[in-house]
Amino acid sequence: MAKKKKKVAKAVQAPKKVVKNASPAFEQTLFVEGFWKRNAIGAAIIFLLGMGLYLRTLNYEYVLDDQIVITKNVYTEKGFDGIWEILTTESFQGYFQSQKDLVVGSRYRPLSIVSFAIERGILGENNRQVSHFINALLYGLCGLLLFRVLSLIFVQKSTAKWYLGLGFGAALLWTLHPLHTEAVANIKGRDEIMALIGSLATLYYALKYMEKGGIVNLILACVSFFLGLLAKETTITFLGVIPMSIYFFQNGSIKKILKIFLPLLAVFALYIILRIQVIGYLVSDTVVTDIMNNPFVNMTVAQKYATIFYTLIIYLKLSIVPHPLTHDYYPFHIPTMEWTDFLPILSLVMYLAMGVFALWGIKKRSIPAFAILFYIMTLSIVSNLFFPIGTFMNERFIFMASIGMCILIAWVLLDFLPSLSEKIKPLYGIVAIGIISLAYGYKTFTRIPAWKSPLSLNASAIKVSKNSARANCFTGTAYFNEYKALPQGEAKKRALELAGHYVRRSKELYPEYHNANLMLSGVLTEEYAYDRDLDKLLAGFTEIIKTNPRITFMQEYYDYLKGRANTQKMLDFYYNTGKTILIDQQYKFNDGLNQLQFGLNIDPSNARILRAMAETYEKLGNSNKAQEYYNLIR
Repeated sequence: MAKKKKKVAKAVQAPKKVVKNASPAFEQTLFVEGFWKRNAIGAAIIFLLGMGLYLRTLNYEYVLDDQIVITKNVYTEKGFDGIWEILTTESFQGYFQSQKDLVVGSRYRPLSIVSFAIERGILGENNRQVSHFINALLYGLCGLLLFRVLSLIFVQKSTAKWYLGLGFGAALLWTLHPLHTEAVANIKGRDEIMALIGSLATLYYALKYMEKGGIVNLILACVSFFLGLLAKETTITFLGVIPMSIYFFQNGSIKKILKIFLPLLAVFALYIILRIQVIGYLVSDTVVTDIMNNPFVNMTVAQKYATIFYTLIIYLKLSIVPHPLTHDYYPFHIPTMEWTDFLPILSLVMYLAMGVFALWGIKKRSIPAFAILFYIMTLSIVSNLFFPIGTFMNERFIFMASIGMCILIAWVLLDFLPSLSEKIKPLYGIVAIGIISLAYGYKTFTRIPAWKSPLSLNASAIKVSKNSARANCFTGTAYFNEYKALPQGEAKKRALELAGHYVRRSKELYPEYHNANLMLSGVLTEEYAYDRDLDKLLAGFTEIIKTNPRITFMQEYYDYLKGRANTQKMLDFYYNTGKTILIDQQYKFNDGLNQLQFGLNIDPSNARILRAMAETYEKLGNSNKAQEYYNLIR
């Protein structure tokens, strides 16, 4: 009996098999019971910090694209009754009420929108407090899942303290990272959180299936992957991350990797079929010409890729030093770059060096190689290198890729530096991570209030994105809305002045920008209500007409001016804008005729305008219509 007990004890104490060519920290048996018990303190820190930081958003307003998916989405407004429509239509259709295909490839991300519809179905109305709470909760859970997965693959020695683990260090840095504020503080950003939860859950169950087998683990991996894809397309990158993880941390052969890769590939194929059925195509041949949805449209190929690599070095810098931050990277905050500029060249060299280093480290299964490959893989889909994503860059786009950089930072401090000298203890590394985490946490804490309201968000953005036409327009719009809500007084007048300043700056940056011209028309009319300066009003309208002659609000305001403003000045305005600018200079005959008609509305017998109408119809080849107007000239 005693000998039997000794054999059992010896079996229990037997060392686990170490993966060949891997770091001694990597063990083939990844799943060991009691993880949460051993790491309860670390798990609590990750969860409470992740969720707790964002609880201050509970009373924040809806901002940015929240109206597209929540407040002005007709399907979301239906609650449970709108779920089927959300699942079977392009993701912008609930807002525009038709498929607009505003960006290349359109968008099919129904999962988060379904969650908003469920909230509406349960609560009976939109409740931003609940939505913000759910985002904060999901982010806390996402950090917790990341901690579990990283601790799973970066196996610690049994004698090591939980806080010295690479998994804890990297997860702590990621949880507090300021780049994530948009994904969490903006309710619409839930798609990013859900996509990462689905991706990490897929990785977890894939590793578990590889080690323990079991059809349940395979099914859970496939379901998680499918839900991640329904949240956002970035989940696709885990088709590369998962085989890589199996190779690095489970000594995976190609045959072994295919056991999980092929089922996941089948799920991806199912998703693609579903997406095509809903949207109508896989790759659209639609050419997007609006620079706000395709900022590269007016660039040469060389300029395009120089600008892309410029954004890639910004991503790299913000992943480590997240300052300054803004939600707006639209034209022209990101300038058009050339290959003669220094930063695109530096970026290309750095990414090539990272790629070569990572490939060199694959055979050794080194942690830094894994971290770099994770970063590059998950960033690739939003990089604009392979297909346009509708904008230059965004901080939320690096939500997933920032994991790779956090792993790399934690590895340098906890593994690499201590390996250089016995004097550098791992404890020093976790202290350094703690200091960086405090800095990240403070930056996040001070960044979150920017998302309190549209005005606070745009006022914050304009400090950084001074040359963004969109940021200037949105800031002007926010001040204009404040102006409309304020009672008469100096504060109201000041809000209008600020609205005018930023909207005019937006039009200066991008003269054809429809939103800027629309807002400027509103600002001009409100300014006219104060100063009654008709010359200033008409001069402003003229500048708008030169680039956007079909602003409906402005045309409606002409009816207000009829009989109230100086008739001769109005006639001169209609003739100048209709005949001289639109017809003679720009050859926009229909727009010009429409503008001249407004002049006839106030003086049907005006010979100058009648002659202009007749001559224009002659140019269009409509002699009968031309003669009608000639006959009216007295």
